[in-house]
Amino acid sequence: MGSFERDIMKIRYAILCAGLGLSWTVRAEDMTTLAGQTYSNIVVQRYDGQGYFIRHDGGTNQVPYAEISHELRGHYKALSLLPIPATRLSGEKEEPAGPNDLQTLSGQVYRNVVLKQVDEDSILIAHDTGMARVGFTAIPPALHEKYRTGTPVAPDPAPDANDLVAAYGQVFRNVEFLRTEPDGLTFRHDGGVTKLGFPALPEELRQKHGYDPIAGWRYRREVAAQKALDQMLAAPESQGPATFSVFEILNEALPDNQFRISFAVRNLTDQALSIVATPQDGKMIALMTRTIEIPARAEGKRLQFEVPSIQPRILSISSGTYRTNCLLNW
Repeated sequence: MGSFERDIMKIRYAILCAGLGLSWTVRAEDMTTLAGQTYSNIVVQRYDGQGYFIRHDGGTNQVPYAEISHELRGHYKALSLLPIPATRLSGEKEEPAGPNDLQTLSGQVYRNVVLKQVDEDSILIAHDTGMARVGFTAIPPALHEKYRTGTPVAPDPAPDANDLVAAYGQVFRNVEFLRTEPDGLTFRHDGGVTKLGFPALPEELRQKHGYDPIAGWRYRREVAAQKALDQMLAAPESQGPATFSVFEILNEALPDNQFRISFAVRNLTDQALSIVATPQDGKMIALMTRTIEIPARAEGKRLQFEVPSIQPRILSISSGTYRTNCLLNW
């Protein structure tokens, strides 16, 4: 390994190795409201009868359905970490249909209905969580006249060359593709930034981007495993202030199926410390353990491991109640 590569690795690990562990942020979606407000990197925590509860780069917000375009409401609902409204989980009965709602004969309630189209046997409506076509056979007879004589609002324009129609019918306007991954495409559109898996994309896009279902499945599995590992690393690990710092972490795969790791530790206290270093695999299982004694306010000697056969994924270093994890990239 040349000096340039070593310098790059020093910089990389200075960033990766943090006192309380490491967490990688996976880029999520942006949400843009009809008023032009953009929430970056959102997580839809849950939804209720009024709107979405989201976490984003700026904090948390409740976003009413009325602030999101009809064609995106169902999409954000599907992203919810809690896919069933909290009121239903708590056993509360759903509120009865109001004057702007439609309750079908089967009991389904569409909230804040906007009539989009009237046909002989059905109507097309926009509602709080998307679009729906409802047959007159499902509508209470007392409401037939209301909807047959109702005036539809201006229909949404037909998709054009800049739009994307998902396999399930949702329309994304003015699409700009940003990233291709084995399991799907990420793109910017009028409603924000979205990633759709290839099964939800039109067949021509699957073919154009060489979709391979097996490769997509393997990629999703790898991403899920990495996310689980990152969550473990992000968990609180230590009690009290930092007593040491780790620097100059270097790792190298050797020809004889050995994996070399070396690093240095700085004692931040006025007392001698015993530092315990443990390389671990991706399941947080220890592969070996070494101990090094470091005088007060001193930099310890460089400690080096050569781990046979199994490539370490994490370097865990501790002294007393303080511990830090460093993710190893090979």
